[in-house]
Parts: sequence; C-alpha cells; structure tokens
Amino acid sequence: MPRPRFLILASNALFATLILAGCDRLGAFNSLQAGDIKPDIANLPYGPDPRQKMDIYLPGPQARPAPLIVWFYGGSWDSGEKAKYAFVAKRFVEMGYGVAIPDYRLVPEIHYPDFVKDGALAMAAAQKFAQNHPGEIAGDRLVLAGHSAGAYNAVQIVANPAFLNEAGLTRDDIAGIIGLSGPYDFYPYDVAATQIAFGDTPADDSQPVNQDLTDMPPLLLITGEADRTVFPRNSIKLAELAPQATLVKIPDMGHVGTVVALGTFLTGDVRVTAPIQTFLHDIAPTGERGQAVSMSQKRP
Repeated sequence: MPRPRFLILASNALFATLILAGCDRLGAFNSLQAGDIKPDIANLPYGPDPRQKMDIYLPGPQARPAPLIVWFYGGSWDSGEKAKYAFVAKRFVEMGYGVAIPDYRLVPEIHYPDFVKDGALAMAAAQKFAQNHPGEIAGDRLVLAGHSAGAYNAVQIVANPAFLNEAGLTRDDIAGIIGLSGPYDFYPYDVAATQIAFGDTPADDSQPVNQDLTDMPPLLLITGEADRTVFPRNSIKLAELAPQATLVKIPDMGHVGTVVALGTFLTGDVRVTAPIQTFLHDIAPTGERGQAVSMSQKRP
C-alpha cells in the first residue's frame, strides 16, 4: 500500500531542509534514520587495503542465529562510506537479519574489475565469519543486496562466476540477491561514471545481461519507473533473462527512492519493503521468535 500523502510530504520537506542547510545529505539522513545503532563488529578486515574493511550488525540475542545479508552501497563506484548506511542495517536487523556492510576500493584509484573483486573477497570473509559464529549467524549461505552501483556489484559477482571462484565461493553459496535500481545493461558507456570506471572493458565482460544466467540464484529486482539515472530497462532486461527473477516496478519513484524507502522514520515505503520481506522469507526465512532457519539446510 502506498504511503499516506502526508508522509510523502513530510519526507520531501525533510530532504528539502537538508539540501537548504548545505549539509552532507546522506550523513544527515543516516543519522536521523539510524539513531544509536552501532556495528557489533566494526572494521573487520578482508584485505590489506585501508578500505577493505566491513562492519557487521546483528539482531538482538532473541533473534539469533540470523541469516546474513551483505549490503553493497552505490555511489558510481567512486564514493561511499559504510558508516553512512547504518540505516540500511537497522531496517534489516529489525527484520531479524544480520548485515555486513563492506567498504571497497574506489575509482579512480582502481577500476573495473577491482571493485567487484573486492566485493567477492568481502563475501568470503562474511561467510567465514558466519562459519566461525554459528551462535550468531544461521548457516553459511549469504544474501546479497545493494543499490545502484552496489546492486551492479552484487549481481555481477554472481553473474560472472570467475569472481566467486577466485574468492573460493560458488553460486551455491548465495541464497539470493536483492537489486535496487541497479545498472545491468549499460553498454556502451555513455556517461562519465561508467566511462571512468570501465574504460575499454568489452560488454561481454562487464554487463550482467551478457553472462550465463541459467543457474543464477533467485533475484529480486526493484526499480522506480521515474528513475532517470539508471533507467528501468536495466532491471526489466535482467529479469527477462534470469530464470528465477522477480521484477517490481514502482510508479513515480526515482533513483534514490528505492534506498530511501529502507529508512524507518517517515521515508519507509512498503512498496519496497514488503517485496523484500516476502523475498527474504522465501530464500532465508527466520523461524519463530526470531530464530532463523539454517541456510545450510536450504541448499537445493
């Protein structure tokens, strides 16, 4: 059900206030939404670079062991800070899930495929954490999720299994993927962000839609029909090609709307959160009183 109009107006007024104040909009939004939530494990390294670290958030003891979601943030592959996505962790923790949020190396210091390789290494470290903490994490299969460039990372890591294999993983290690407003079919590189990040990389290598998707894990692809940054055709095309894909198109929603909808104060939107909850229940359910069904028992 769509949000009441007064909530839409209130959230729009909030963003207008932040813009007029000239502040760090994402940081201010995160502070408002996340409250006092802090990672249970901060700056867990998954590589030698200072940006190869991740934070892990866990639900309360009564909801453990919990399935683990790895969240990849967007930012055109050239910006982003894990601490500013605590509001995403809060949303998923309240659903009964653990959440790992990695930083990754950014353009222009690196270029494709290095930021995707970082994502795979972070996933391997998250899986190892799960295996070493069975009281906190249920099973060792991961749910991947991301917005915009982060959704690309999540999908491409699995669409091209070479990234998984190099990190010691396989597609069987992935319970499912949630992609919010992601670019999956953007060749030729006709905007500065993709030109800088991908250079002369051929389409057969860089585009998720050009990979062998026949045995991809379940996908939930959510796109706003008013998105003029990453056009909805990206999600539509990927959904046509991936056998286990569910496509959700939301009228009148723009590019940032799908991630803003994960906020829990004023901006939460059931048009995004309800499909996510249903998808998570199907691929990585939590049991009664928050106890998660071990995802190692959910392998096909």
